[in-house]
Amino acid sequence: MNPVNLKLVELPAPGTMGHRRLVFGLYVAVLFALGLVPMTLQMAAQGWTLLRFLLWLLFIPLFAQIAYGFAVASVGYLLLRRGGDAWRISELAPAEGAPTGEPPAIAVVMPIYNEDVGQVFQRLRVMYDSLRETGEGDHFDFFILSDSTNPNFWIDEEKAWLDLCKQTQGFGRIFYRKRRVNLHNKSGNIADFCRRWGASYRYMVVLDADSLMTGPMLVRLGELMEAHPRTGIIQTNPTLARGKTLYQRIMQFGTQLCGPLFSAGSNYWQLGSSSYWGHNAIIRLHPFMKHCAIPELPANSPLGRRVLSHDSIEAALMQKAGYEVWFAYDLEGGYEECPPSVPETLARDRRWCFGNMQHLYFLFAGHIRPLSRFHLFNGIMAYAGSLLWLLFLLLSTIAALGEPGGSASGGFAFGGWGAGLLGYVLALLFLPKFLGLLLVLEQQRAEAWGGEFRLMLSVLAEMVFSVLMAPILMLFHAQFVVGAFLGTTVTWGAQKRGADRGSWLGALTLFGPRILAVLLWMGWILWLKPAFLIWLSLIFLGPLISVPLSLLLGSARWGARTRENGWFVVPQESEEAVELRQMEEMPVALSGYFRSQKFAPDYGLLKAILDPYVNAIHISMLRHHSGMSMRTRSYVDGLAHRILKEGPAGLNDREKRHLLWDPEAIAHLHRQLWTSPSAELAEWWQDALRHYNDVSAFGIRKLVTQG
Repeated sequence: MNPVNLKLVELPAPGTMGHRRLVFGLYVAVLFALGLVPMTLQMAAQGWTLLRFLLWLLFIPLFAQIAYGFAVASVGYLLLRRGGDAWRISELAPAEGAPTGEPPAIAVVMPIYNEDVGQVFQRLRVMYDSLRETGEGDHFDFFILSDSTNPNFWIDEEKAWLDLCKQTQGFGRIFYRKRRVNLHNKSGNIADFCRRWGASYRYMVVLDADSLMTGPMLVRLGELMEAHPRTGIIQTNPTLARGKTLYQRIMQFGTQLCGPLFSAGSNYWQLGSSSYWGHNAIIRLHPFMKHCAIPELPANSPLGRRVLSHDSIEAALMQKAGYEVWFAYDLEGGYEECPPSVPETLARDRRWCFGNMQHLYFLFAGHIRPLSRFHLFNGIMAYAGSLLWLLFLLLSTIAALGEPGGSASGGFAFGGWGAGLLGYVLALLFLPKFLGLLLVLEQQRAEAWGGEFRLMLSVLAEMVFSVLMAPILMLFHAQFVVGAFLGTTVTWGAQKRGADRGSWLGALTLFGPRILAVLLWMGWILWLKPAFLIWLSLIFLGPLISVPLSLLLGSARWGARTRENGWFVVPQESEEAVELRQMEEMPVALSGYFRSQKFAPDYGLLKAILDPYVNAIHISMLRHHSGMSMRTRSYVDGLAHRILKEGPAGLNDREKRHLLWDPEAIAHLHRQLWTSPSAELAEWWQDALRHYNDVSAFGIRKLVTQG
């Protein structure tokens, strides 16, 4: 790693940073005033009532979000149009006192939880090989930090780790750890790594299970951290890629078209006070371990004790300790995947919403920097805004239907100021998409997006998708926010990443209550003032067709059709990176000889006990306890006896996991299974032995034939 190749751009002085933020703040204020003033004048012209005052109050935070979003995108467009912002972490000159000696040791950590094992280890293989090709691989170690609770995933992970190490000569560079107690989910897993190995590394690159980062990008992140000793976190901007379903393809198209604008605009005024997303980022370990421990919430909190969304809090604590957090939005080579369907997105959003609502406890905490408070507030509003929009629409309906003198347009007429305000709001919402399109055309990159004609059609189709999806997400997010404060329990579950559009029944079960609510809402309007229905028609359309829309969006077949016809094409598909192509190759080989319907529920346990190779791997990775009490030993021996006599059906999930953690019991079961008469074994085990022997004999015959 050699920082001398960095361009010599001086770090902006604090006064210059303040100037940028002042200019940006004034720009947002002007945009906001251009909406608030006509709203106020229109309300005043009609006469203030309590209902109109409440609508006006709700309008303030909602429109502020819209004005801020447009300001960020438009500033980003201007910066990218002229070649980018000179003041970004990748362009800054090395700071005085930057280390110049031996490159540092960097840990690349990937926490996983019941993930597709083949895909996870293929990503690790691709990243490891890509790093090795840079010649800097010796400075990086990889850690797979497993919290998997399903024995099938657990056992496959162990075998996949050993196979990966053998195939890449990665022993001593690629490590696997399985936690026995999944304390505090992902943040607890990272904390466990820091306690055990953090002192051995200067930096830590944090990945998600769907993250992919190229070797050059990892090396570059290490260079930048070395060049800037006061930088605590560098967050990259991962590109959505490898979309198969229609939903994934639309999402990756929209984010890649407009995302660069928002990223460049955010960096313009945030500079070294950015936020952290929890993955695809590099962290300076010493201050992270010293300053970024997340405190628990009060015991009586309706939002639970342990913070689910830890990333923004860690960034705030890092900045509180005097370190910078930068957003390296221009670095290329980082990727992640989008959930395959609307239901999976909603399941993820429910967890994110709950975690972001917990940030209310930190919003007014002492010694937190103002920009950190802004990031926390912005994250809260990402979901709370949906509840405010729903309230705004409901109050508008009440104003139109029930308030004396209420207009058909919802509390204020769209004549005069009202018509201009509506047009202004729509312009701020949709102009960023056209700015993204304009930037692509100006830079003459349309061919990488499928050509000018298909690109423009894709932009229009993505806008239709956004209009349909926005009210669906609004209804769900509003429910998530209310549920969080009513004590709803939310756990961090496994993310489903494979294409699975679901069933009509499942979609109807999920979306049915919202469809019924919208129908009742429409019936209320039709009964009292049918003309008002026109103003809410686009709000109602998405939820009404949410069932077929969800099934269509979750379809991999329709996703493939759009790609074949040049719709929603992104540059990564027309100019695919080597690492993305490698991800489409055969994943790390996993034995599937026990995945028939009969053995599938317990094939991990089965292989760990029966297969000599897997049994040896599993036992070698367990800690041997010499001081086990007689009572515990008797309990484990009883489990081993029951599983031989009754098969896995005789034990519950907790008992199976307890058994798998005991190396003596697993070794004993392996011996008993292969030496006991068949009559002493459960019929399930007898069938498993016959199946294993048949598969083994077939494999030997195949090898002899090929030889």
